[in-house]
Amino acid sequence: MKNKVFKSVLEYKKSLGDWHYDPSVQSTDCQYVGRIIDLDFSKIKKKLSNKGSEHSCEIYPEDFKNGKKIPNQLDPYTIAAQKIDFFRKWYTKHNSQYTQWIDNRDELPDEFMEIKKLTKLRFSTIACFKQDPGQATPWHFDVHRAVAEKAKKINDKKENVKRYLLFLEDWHWGHFLQIGNSVLSHWKSGDIYTWNYGMYHLSCNGGIVPKWTCQITGLPTKNSLHFLKNQFEFSIKK
Repeated sequence: MKNKVFKSVLEYKKSLGDWHYDPSVQSTDCQYVGRIIDLDFSKIKKKLSNKGSEHSCEIYPEDFKNGKKIPNQLDPYTIAAQKIDFFRKWYTKHNSQYTQWIDNRDELPDEFMEIKKLTKLRFSTIACFKQDPGQATPWHFDVHRAVAEKAKKINDKKENVKRYLLFLEDWHWGHFLQIGNSVLSHWKSGDIYTWNYGMYHLSCNGGIVPKWTCQITGLPTKNSLHFLKNQFEFSIKK
């Protein structure tokens, strides 16, 4: 039987039956982990180096296969395949910009290393993410390639990879995230959320000030924050 050719990564994902993919369902698709109560990002922000922006639709040489950018030629779990979906849904380099500092390529203030240590995630990476007004990160799911490759080497599953989303500043008008059918707003600085591997989500800034977040990705241990029962307040102070 000939393999089915899917028109998009989203169509392929729907075929897996890993979620209901129904926007009318009032499902809870993320988990509130807790809050870092002594986070002061106003001081940390001043230590970040100046960087240029990137965008969600950027195609790199390694995103091509056989000289073409066609989704059904690409592994659905590559970032490149999802970028093609973005192009078809009205996103461009002009409305999907962001600035990102990642610990495996950029110099980050020591406070981020303390946050990373706090999570008790193995093989973890941490990144600081700035999204200016008028920008969006389109509907997508994360592949966590770097951590997933490390998981494979120790015979762990990529589905076990966990990402924590940490809000670095209090919520402001026009800022929101959507994880599955769960829409997040009105957060406080230090709030942390997580969700299952492969869950679609998006981020948007339709407001008047930049939106700052942090993401920590790794393999869970028994002491990782989302496993702690009846503990929802954390501290990065030694």
